[in-house]
Amino acid sequence: MPTTLLRLMGESDIIDIDPTDHEGAVHPRLMGLDAADRINLLGHWLDHDQGEAMSDDPDTMSAIAAIGAAFLAEQAVAATWGDEVNFVVMTILREKWPVGSKSKYRAVADRVGANHTYIANICSAAKLDNLDDEAALKQSETAQLMMALPHYRQNRKRFANSSAVQTLIRQGL
Repeated sequence: MPTTLLRLMGESDIIDIDPTDHEGAVHPRLMGLDAADRINLLGHWLDHDQGEAMSDDPDTMSAIAAIGAAFLAEQAVAATWGDEVNFVVMTILREKWPVGSKSKYRAVADRVGANHTYIANICSAAKLDNLDDEAALKQSETAQLMMALPHYRQNRKRFANSSAVQTLIRQGL
């Protein structure tokens, strides 16, 4: 059982990782990629129903864990919430490309072979007694997404290419 669980939610896939498995966030597949490139690669992997195939490949899962762990470290989640947090939801969703700037965004996406650029967002976090309790995880996930809903509504135009965010906004969970 992991001591911490990071739920990565992309456009179509959800993968759970233990970010403590990859402290330091070093992986050979990520060498030469900056933070934005890593998020775009992660978003690409969690898009178009590729997650199941990715989860079968230990090398890719290791790279995914490294990206998630690095993002959490950059966001200083542990410093912000302390040791009371053991479940965090992170969304990695498509970004809308502004009219007239598409070639710049296309170049950024092409660096990692993605079709889109992606925006990562850490939702509020939770302390759960049992990380193996799927019902509690789902309930906490829903609560974290509900608390993030105002952020997505406020940035609706920036997430215009994200069918996941548009559905979330319409349904309001």
